[in-house]
Formats: sequence, C-alpha cells, structure tokens
Amino acid sequence: MEIYDLSVPLFKKKLSILFAILQRTSQQISNRGLNSEDILNAKLASDMWNFTRQIQMTTDFIKNGVARLAGTKFETFEDNEKSLAELQTRLIKTISCLNEVKPEQINGSENRIVEIEIRKTKIEFTGSDFLQNFVTPNVYFHLSVAYGILRAKNIDLGKVDYLGHSILEKRRRLSR
Repeated sequence: MEIYDLSVPLFKKKLSILFAILQRTSQQISNRGLNSEDILNAKLASDMWNFTRQIQMTTDFIKNGVARLAGTKFETFEDNEKSLAELQTRLIKTISCLNEVKPEQINGSENRIVEIEIRKTKIEFTGSDFLQNFVTPNVYFHLSVAYGILRAKNIDLGKVDYLGHSILEKRRRLSR
C-alpha cells in the first residue's frame, strides 16, 4: 500500500468523524441547555490541554504531517476558535488542505528525510517512520483525548461515533 493511501484518506475520515462528533455535541448542548464554554475549556487533567486545543492539535498534526510528507506547506491556522462551529470550520479547512495533495506528491516519500523540531531539538525521521510513529499516534492521541473530554462532560457518544458509521455497515455485511 502506498504512503498516500495510509495517510490522506485515513485523516480525511478521522476529520469527518470528528466533524460529526462536534455536530452531535452541538445538538446535545442545545437540547440539554448545556454551556458550550464548559465543554470548550474542559480538560481531562489539570496539566493537559483543553478540548479546543485538542481539536487544534489534531488538525495541526494532520495538516502539517501531510505537508511535510508532500514536501509542501499549508497556511498556518490561527488558534482562535471560540465555538464548536468555529472548530468545525477548522476541520473543513483542514480537509480542504488535504484535498490539494495529489498521491504523487506523497508516494515515494517513505525514505525521504523529514526533520522536525521539538522543544529546540531537531529530530529526523524517514517519511514512513514519521507517518507511522509520530503523526498517526499523535492524531489518535489528541482525537481520543477530545472524545474522552466529551464523555467526561456527559456528552452521549459511543464507540461507533469514534470509529465512524462505516464500521456498522461492515458489521452488518458480515452478519448477513
């Protein structure tokens, strides 16, 4: 399988799932009279980032990870979202960035050196290692923490919401 197929379609799906989770969260906030700021500012632990920052980090890891693999740059998003609707707009903008990337820009980057700086330390990866051991785990981490925050705030979500509705379709097909 090509590196494009292991990254861009997967990340688009995760962003779409996150969009649906935010829609469901908005509906529940409205229906139950909850305070959206309580959700946006909620943390799992005092030393962790809040919900808004978890979404921002998810999109940044996806957008910047794909850009590095493609050897390009995308616009920098300001981290100024103050509502679930603004976070949904950020997700749409991230999907738009991914739509600009062609398979041929990423395929073949498995052995390309990708350099990043973390806390003033430069780290080199091969493209494959960067995707598998840095970008993808970070995406899942921030996505999982965001989901955990929503569950801790009593937003009614389940595993199917996190995995996406296509998992239900596969399960239905297998049970026939």
